Amino acid sequence: MRLLTHNTMRNNSEKAKGKGWPLRITAVEVRVDDADEIGSEPEKEIAFVKGILGMLDWPTLVQGASQMGLTTLPQVLTEEMSQDTEFLRALYHVLMNVHLVRGMLTCPDTGREFPVTDGIVDFSMEEEECENVRYYH
Repeated sequence: MRLLTHNTMRNNSEKAKGKGWPLRITAVEVRVDDADEIGSEPEKEIAFVKGILGMLDWPTLVQGASQMGLTTLPQVLTEEMSQDTEFLRALYHVLMNVHLVRGMLTCPDTGREFPVTDGIVDFSMEEEECENVRYYH
């Protein structure tokens, strides 16, 4: 699971009542891909990050990165940083090349845990846990 993905995940159970975000990361295994090994296209990376920057919840990204052992992201994103190509390339690396391979995501509101195995989050819920369950007779 990439940090970019984590930025949008939430506990959608009825019990969370829409407050199940951001999920806390407990990392057991983290993989960081080397940008040189997977190929690098600076212009595309910068354009990608510029395109999603306004959609990212910055405090959630900083918190998630820290929970995965990365403490280098600034607490506040400034306008100057959003135009700095070196920073944007480094941010691309954090968003796309840092993966939670094994661990747990925990809802801050309910404490519900969602295991992560091989980079895949298991959000399986029992039917009665779902927020918008409709019963058909």
